[in-house]
Amino acid sequence: MKIIVTGGSGFLGTHMIRALQIAGHQIKNIDIKPSKDSNVETVIADILDTKRMREEIRDADAVLHFAGLIEAGESVKHPQRFVDVNISGTVSVLEAMRENGIKTILFSSSAAVYGEPQHIPIKENDRTIPINPYGMTKLAMEGLISSYVQAHGFTGVALRYFNLYGPEEHHEPESHAMPRFIKQIYNDQEVTVYGSGEHQRDYIHVRDIVDAHMKSLEFALKNPRQYHYFNLSTEKPTTVLEIAHEVERVLGKKANIVHMPERPGDPLVLYASAQKARDILGWHARVSINEGITETVEYFVNYWKD
Repeated sequence: MKIIVTGGSGFLGTHMIRALQIAGHQIKNIDIKPSKDSNVETVIADILDTKRMREEIRDADAVLHFAGLIEAGESVKHPQRFVDVNISGTVSVLEAMRENGIKTILFSSSAAVYGEPQHIPIKENDRTIPINPYGMTKLAMEGLISSYVQAHGFTGVALRYFNLYGPEEHHEPESHAMPRFIKQIYNDQEVTVYGSGEHQRDYIHVRDIVDAHMKSLEFALKNPRQYHYFNLSTEKPTTVLEIAHEVERVLGKKANIVHMPERPGDPLVLYASAQKARDILGWHARVSINEGITETVEYFVNYWKD
């Protein structure tokens, strides 16, 4: 099949495109940055450029939509930018698909759509009241896709997950806990932990997320004109301190942990149920936190040495 990936030069997109190529699919990547992999056809374009999207999003069987802004903290500072890129950009992609007869879309959503959970583990039909503009835009993006399913006969799948991690995760500046902890411990820097460090979060390896997208693509093509949304969770939350201690073990170095005041509105336990994905997609997380951290630490150590 021919598949278009928006945002395919990013962390998840890079891993996703490799898996799609191994499965024999023809890929076009649309991103504002070039791909790290030279064998990927990459069009340098902004999803807000509606004319360009109409030109590029054509002659394909499906679109995987990863392009967008992802930092929740930044969304609080710059909400309009998130509305423009995430919401208006999604309209641009969907309209190009509609005009060019592409009807299947997979969307990388977020468990941030739930906001403060009423129940743990979170289930798909629990209330969705985002607590930051990032989560709001993700929920709006889901709503746009579901509206195109109803109005235009699209097929849509949204995948919601929390703390994605794994090799090749690079951000500037680095704000995600896993690569930040690895870098700080490796360089003998202070490791900042908010509160006691007993906050439990769901860290899910990129390999498991890629597997879920592959299964979702197969499901979507077999079940047209429907909209589905799934939580992707290990269902085994890990504390922030446990993450730091596991990185210590792999690096063989002691972390200089500095406790900062707790952040307001930071739930003690946050993870989701993956029962729906198990039942419908036949998916479950396979990579243990120990295996995943070991692989990720080894990647970064080799990357910095090179």
